[in-house]
Amino acid sequence: MADHTHATSPVETQRRYLEGVAKKVADELWGPNGPAWGTTLTELEDVALAVRAIVAQKLLQLGVERQAAAAAPRPATATACPSCQRAFDAPTEPVPRALDTRGGQVAWDEPREYCPHCRRSFFPAEPQSGDRPHAL
Repeated sequence: MADHTHATSPVETQRRYLEGVAKKVADELWGPNGPAWGTTLTELEDVALAVRAIVAQKLLQLGVERQAAAAAPRPATATACPSCQRAFDAPTEPVPRALDTRGGQVAWDEPREYCPHCRRSFFPAEPQSGDRPHAL
């Protein structure tokens, strides 16, 4: 019986496309006849894991860059000072940021807000003590 538990996930909606990309990568790496005779499963796995690492890192990179640069309205928790609750002044210049993730290192220009009353800069992606991390 087929497992339909993930049928509606955003990634699952891209399954056919991703499978086509995998076929294209396989064709480019090995040609239509596949890997050379005698290629071990470990060698195939090493190639697959290297491809996965590149795709994962690039997808993460694009995600953080696009989220940080999005002009869409931010959640209310990111529009006012967490200390005094006053609205932030106009956004200041973003700050370069890099993190090591499970999918590789990602870097982006992180939005920064300034509260003139508290005279502090805030980075919406950084949680306050005890907070759960939230979106950029």
